[in-house]
Amino acid sequence: MSMETDPDRIFVVDENNRPLAVMHPEQVHLQALRHRGVILLLKDRRGRLVLRRLPVDHPLFPGRWDVTGSGHVGAGEAAEEAAERRLPPAAADLGDSLRHMRTLVAGAGTGNEVVEIFGMDLPDQAALALARDLELLFVDRDELGALVSSYPDQLTPDLHTVWATRLHERDG
Repeated sequence: MSMETDPDRIFVVDENNRPLAVMHPEQVHLQALRHRGVILLLKDRRGRLVLRRLPVDHPLFPGRWDVTGSGHVGAGEAAEEAAERRLPPAAADLGDSLRHMRTLVAGAGTGNEVVEIFGMDLPDQAALALARDLELLFVDRDELGALVSSYPDQLTPDLHTVWATRLHERDG
């Protein structure tokens, strides 16, 4: 098995998060195999979480609100690299400010992913640049709660996981 980074192929892992095989993500999901993922949580100085609206042609959750970045860890890629790869352009040069917050074990609530959660407190200049993007939304705890209770079908499973595990209330 080649250890070169390949974001189009991912590791299937065992219960201890050790690689077993390299496969395409679609096959991993079809077979419900355990694999690795990341969730990226960005907050502004006021503690508001940055959400992004997925494009209408997104294959799984078109038009839904999601965390700033989420996805698979490519084969041979470190979780930190996968998180950095998902930073929006206005924050792309801030990758060294990412902090590992927590690991969620694979299970039904994570889509059978071992999920590494990374967070970052955005500097004011980056937050202002992101605020100009109409596909992004800054929400505080109460606003996120209102979205979860009133519009659950407009949110991705990753965003529901963030709410259910109270990750939005942690430093990050």
